[in-house]
Amino acid sequence: MVTAQGDLVARYARRLRLFDANADGIVRRRDVLAAAERLVHRFRLDPGAIGAERVRSAYEVLSLVLVADFGDPARDEVTGTGFATALAADPRRTAELGRRIAHADALAVRECLRGIGTQVKAEQVAEVVIALGAHPGDLPVIQQALEHDGTPLPLDATERLFTAYFTGSGDPRLYGRL
Repeated sequence: MVTAQGDLVARYARRLRLFDANADGIVRRRDVLAAAERLVHRFRLDPGAIGAERVRSAYEVLSLVLVADFGDPARDEVTGTGFATALAADPRRTAELGRRIAHADALAVRECLRGIGTQVKAEQVAEVVIALGAHPGDLPVIQQALEHDGTPLPLDATERLFTAYFTGSGDPRLYGRL
């Protein structure tokens, strides 16, 4: 499934809104960093362990890119409208940002679920997406987006699910209802 550029921008905007904890249309760097901390605490990662540091680092880099490329560095924030406008104007930036978000989210899934084993259930990956900020009521929708035939997902292959979402070829419900 290939989507139009507008649909792809809507997917990115949806993902950005997951960081917006107070739903004011502004994502601050601290909102992105808080998502990393939620993951560390929710999935009981040892706060000083390398896995927790990987999660924090991935979202720290993502927050810096979001603000530098799409926001206001002086205020350390990105507005939803400015973000969507910038994405629509430059598809190359869109692709690079998609790779960064997919990498951060897939890394979070791998680190948060590493203790389970090399195969994970769709509902376990959906729990990580909920911890990233998706609405808890969207858990069944996200699980359906991940589940194809009920077989477990290889933990090391989860990045392709997120990458596909940001290229428009993956299920649009990966982060819940649009």
